[in-house]
Amino acid sequence: MPHHATVGSFLGIADNLWFVLLTVAALAGVAWSLSRKLSLLLAGRRDVHLGQWGERLRGLLVFFVGQKRMFLEPIPGIMHALIFWGFLVFTVRSLSMVVEGLTQGWELPFMHTTLGHAYLLSKDVFAVLVLVGVAIAAWRRLVTRPERLEYSGDAWVILGLIAALMITDLGADGARIGGGAPGPWAWTPVSSIVGGALAGASEVSLHATYTAAWWLHLLALYVFANYLPYSKHFHVYTSLPNVLLRPLDEPGRLSKMDLENIQEGTALGVAKVTDLNWKQLLDLYTCTECGRCTVVCPTTITKKPLVPRDLTIDLRDHLNASAKEILRDPGEKPGAASRELAGDVIDPEVIWACTTCRWCEESCPLFISYVDKIVEVRRHLVLEKAEFPAEAEPAFRGMEVNGNPWQLAAEARGDWAKGLDVPMASQAREFDVLFWVGCAGSYDDAGKRTSVSLVRLLRAAGVKFAILGPEERCTGDAARRLGNEYLFQTLAAGNVETLRKYGVTKIVTNCPHCFNTLAHEYPDFGGKYEVRHGTQLVAELVAKGRLRLTTEIRRELTYHDPCYLGRTNGEYDSPRSILKAIPGLTLREAPLTREKAMCCGAGGGRMWLEEKLGTRINQTRMRQLQESGTSDVAVACPFCAVMVGNAQQELGLETAQTVDVITLAAQALGEEGKRK
Repeated sequence: MPHHATVGSFLGIADNLWFVLLTVAALAGVAWSLSRKLSLLLAGRRDVHLGQWGERLRGLLVFFVGQKRMFLEPIPGIMHALIFWGFLVFTVRSLSMVVEGLTQGWELPFMHTTLGHAYLLSKDVFAVLVLVGVAIAAWRRLVTRPERLEYSGDAWVILGLIAALMITDLGADGARIGGGAPGPWAWTPVSSIVGGALAGASEVSLHATYTAAWWLHLLALYVFANYLPYSKHFHVYTSLPNVLLRPLDEPGRLSKMDLENIQEGTALGVAKVTDLNWKQLLDLYTCTECGRCTVVCPTTITKKPLVPRDLTIDLRDHLNASAKEILRDPGEKPGAASRELAGDVIDPEVIWACTTCRWCEESCPLFISYVDKIVEVRRHLVLEKAEFPAEAEPAFRGMEVNGNPWQLAAEARGDWAKGLDVPMASQAREFDVLFWVGCAGSYDDAGKRTSVSLVRLLRAAGVKFAILGPEERCTGDAARRLGNEYLFQTLAAGNVETLRKYGVTKIVTNCPHCFNTLAHEYPDFGGKYEVRHGTQLVAELVAKGRLRLTTEIRRELTYHDPCYLGRTNGEYDSPRSILKAIPGLTLREAPLTREKAMCCGAGGGRMWLEEKLGTRINQTRMRQLQESGTSDVAVACPFCAVMVGNAQQELGLETAQTVDVITLAAQALGEEGKRK
């Protein structure tokens, strides 16, 4: 084989023509497939707001290039990272081979520089690492067979094509090295081994080997590129834009519906797949079907109908099946799918099962969202079809009439504070912080004890505060997440007006759901406040020495992280710092804790719905907490207190107790603090 030879230099005119035609056909096929998929995406709503491009690019480096979320599971993470990084490296190599065939002899101009040497070395090493990654993937599918994976022939096609790309590259370079081609081949240790094996072969054999490897490499590349849009690995194309264009709003914030300007014929919420926005549709094409979301979802774990991955797959398949009716003649605007999602495509039980805990979203390496889609379908069912679980009706009525889901008298909202001389905002001359008590803190017995405890702590620290009393109404968190956006907006507008009347700028609350709604969703209604959770404020007061927790409490307990305080708002440390500051108290962590903590089952409005299918989420969570070695549980959410406390009773743990962190802190106050 001549030292200077490349495939392009010995392709005949006819061969070169065939390669040009093949390349044009491959590119045309990819362009047609991608344009069709893009047209389907553009059939969705356009109300996607982008910005913060610096943060988006940073995330692209961390989560796309760096594969950060992949390493939540070490072995699969390493496997995928090896294959992914190898693909990035081989993109340059594969493109250069295409140009080589089109130009009859072109090769990368920088190969004889230091940069070229470094590239050749990385390419050679990654060829082997990618093959290692493929081997790990094959082993997992053949031997270990994790339950979360989908087993189909599609995966084997992709793995085979990836392996073919690596092997043919090593074969091509090996043939060149075996023929004595000049160049920086010392920087290709693996290819040099292949070249050594081929050394001594005839020039004709080396030409044939190189030509065959080159053709097979590019055929595999072209087949791969055209196969991807129709396989579950379409994420090879869509993962970069999906990570780049990921939502950057606060994780717990839901979008505001413009109820005042609903156009005739426009669905309230999401009725059909084309009612989703284009970014939500992009999510459907980005799912890798890896199943990471399914193994952490509390509804999947407890055998409910909702399996996050399956929901995405069903929506994606429905979108593809509706392509003909959505994509009309060229030049016309896309149409709408005819079938409704809830009922026709998705079982409504799937839609109502979600607790909105967001563990599925945090576990997804490509930032696919679920809560927004589910809530928007709920909105359609509630607002337009009046189809929702019967148990939600009393809660809706209670929030609408009495300002609380228990349907208790609004006038009794401040009764928990009788005898405590708690200042009302309507009477207080001035106060620094408004204590937003919340419905549970006003009406539920355990919640009232926590409210009293926070009052004692605030007084001991000398914090000037007030409450709204009967003027406070439910924030509407449960109404919004159950799909009753109209009721939520009514409650939000009323509360914002009340808070404006008293000039409130700082709020403290013991309820993570109130915390999330007031901090992240009320700004859409003109209410912008500095909101603190009770544990955050108390932890700060303890750290500053304004609160002294000196009374010993001898007990062992574990701590359950509330979804809306932990995973949604990133607060894990404040409750723990309080518990660790209490003399005599021993905190034992459960295996699933902090960002891995499972939901208690009350989120997403599920507090007010019956759990009729599968096993009970709260009991499953309680069994997880018992793995800490204790059955006593500290909580920082009134809903978690109810769910965990009920689970203890249901499981026959008669001596087990559930207690709020704030209540424990108040019990640990020194005598001077208790007298204030």
